[in-house]
Amino acid sequence: MTENVYVNYLVALEKPFRNFTVITRPALIIPPVKDNMKNMYALFRQLSITGVADADFRRNTIFVKGDDEEVARQLEENRIVFVGKERDTVRLEVNRDLNTMRAIFYQALLRYVSKKGFRMFWGRKRSGWKKLLPLDFDIEELIKRELAIEIGDDLVLYRGLYVMLEIFDSGDAILWVDLYSPIVKQSEVKPLSPKEAKQLGLKDKYTAYIPTPIKRLELTKKLLGMLCEDSKLNVAFADGFAISFICDFSLLRVSE
Repeated sequence: MTENVYVNYLVALEKPFRNFTVITRPALIIPPVKDNMKNMYALFRQLSITGVADADFRRNTIFVKGDDEEVARQLEENRIVFVGKERDTVRLEVNRDLNTMRAIFYQALLRYVSKKGFRMFWGRKRSGWKKLLPLDFDIEELIKRELAIEIGDDLVLYRGLYVMLEIFDSGDAILWVDLYSPIVKQSEVKPLSPKEAKQLGLKDKYTAYIPTPIKRLELTKKLLGMLCEDSKLNVAFADGFAISFICDFSLLRVSE
């Protein structure tokens, strides 16, 4: 017996990471290093949201898609990083620069989903998953569409998405997608961690609203429909380069 099973990832068109270029500049974080590391990534997110640049820092180097001069100016003006004058255009390699490629992609994705009414939460670094929630939509509209459920005073269970980018040596890429259903404290616009929910006695609330596999797929596709245009998820970087994902899950034929 053979059946079709949906595999929950979106396929990118045209091997987008085969020729993925950035501008690099030498850089050194100004002490206190730990504090300025946080300040640097906060600034990177601001610059990404405004469309100035999508940037990352590794190996005493900043990697930029976009306006590297403005990135350098703001880092130095805020006494966060010393940035060297030397600049090169470099093609990133998957076997060496995978984490940088992902980081820069997520900066561009942050800007894209923000324009669509979603907010991105980074979560634990080790997991690799980013969390997208439609927090800038009208709550009543979301409730009607079964994408939010009021479960108590100031508490709402939202339907959102987990996403994770996977890049292959060939330059191909896929975006893994799964349903994310956190409880959000509305006054703080912040998802509760499982530990926080447990401390508030909300563990049963999580399990009560776990959808069936069919409903899970339906909700996931509904959320993708809010993010996609013309059946594509088009993520544009600050330098004009763009990656397009086909907004449909692949079907896998499984034999028992």
